[in-house]
Amino acid sequence: YLTRSKAAIFPNLNLNDVQTLHSGSVQDPNTYQYSKQSGSTNDLSLNSSVTLFNGYLLLNTVKQNKLIYEAGMLDVEKTKNDILLNVVAGYMQVLMDYEAIREAQDQVAESTAQVIQIKQFVDFGKLAELSLLQIQSQLASDKLLMVNAENQLQLDKLTLLQLMEIPVRNDFDIQRMELKELFPETPMSTKEIDKISENFLPQIKSALQKTDASLNSLKMAESGRLPKLTLGGSLNGGYSSAKNDVYSNQFKNNFSQQVSITLAVPIFNNLIIKSNIAIAKINVQSAQWNEKQTKSEVRKNIEIVYTNQVMAGKKLIATQEQMELEKRTYFDMGKKFNVGTMSATDFLIEKNNYYKVAMLLIQAKYDYVLKAKMVDFYIGKPLLF
Repeated sequence: YLTRSKAAIFPNLNLNDVQTLHSGSVQDPNTYQYSKQSGSTNDLSLNSSVTLFNGYLLLNTVKQNKLIYEAGMLDVEKTKNDILLNVVAGYMQVLMDYEAIREAQDQVAESTAQVIQIKQFVDFGKLAELSLLQIQSQLASDKLLMVNAENQLQLDKLTLLQLMEIPVRNDFDIQRMELKELFPETPMSTKEIDKISENFLPQIKSALQKTDASLNSLKMAESGRLPKLTLGGSLNGGYSSAKNDVYSNQFKNNFSQQVSITLAVPIFNNLIIKSNIAIAKINVQSAQWNEKQTKSEVRKNIEIVYTNQVMAGKKLIATQEQMELEKRTYFDMGKKFNVGTMSATDFLIEKNNYYKVAMLLIQAKYDYVLKAKMVDFYIGKPLLF
């Protein structure tokens, strides 16, 4: 549409060649005489016209289509951003799965070593066989948790591949990264983030472009009230079988030139122009409302990601503190269990508590990083790790 509207500004040029066969009483267009005999005529013309003025309709049409095109490209960019954010979330989930598997593997290795140790205690009569059965049951539970973690990794890899529109591949893997030590901090205010985001988010730019396009459409509708001035010209020649002369001589003798200027002044057109203007005004109001709605949606999203980051930071700090205490407790109870001064039941309760907190810490770390990346997106930072 943009290319077509630009081309409409230039003059047109058309070549017409009309071959006519006639019989009966007809007027020959080249001799202007009536005859009843059969014959033929050939009329050749070259015509051109250009609009000199039409209330700037052609220029506004070009501007309109350019705005619509640019808004469309911005909508595409917004879609790309949505996909990117989903891919980042999928990537973070896979990273978290790998760390969860490492934690599960550590638990399995520790339980395996404990089974060997407790079996020796049982063989020497230091502990009852019940303790060995309890530890073996814990090892089986730890192995199941590891299998579940590995299965979850495969599912999340599949999700990530589908987000990237890549067919499933058994050799697919990601570049892994280790999270640096995290120090949650309060980001800038939502008002500051919102102000920054308005300068680069494609959905806001697109909404602004669409508002400008609607205002331009109103100008186009109003141009229907203005006169239209058109310049035209033609070159004409013809041939008739009724004349006893060759084609080239007839064409030369019948050759004519014509230049015309046409002024069309709208007086009454069944209220079409008035209706078009009224519709254009409604479209302007709709575009302006859409612009406000888009800005409002962005503001709400910023408020959500901001709040999510703050809450995730608080949760991470609390979980880190809980993990520090849990490590000390688990270490102390482990020493007592290894020397036989604590029952297997009490130790396994503490072991499971430790594992739960370890998993909560893994989730809290990656959740905080993801929430922080969402805020980074709205302030224009690249989503790098």
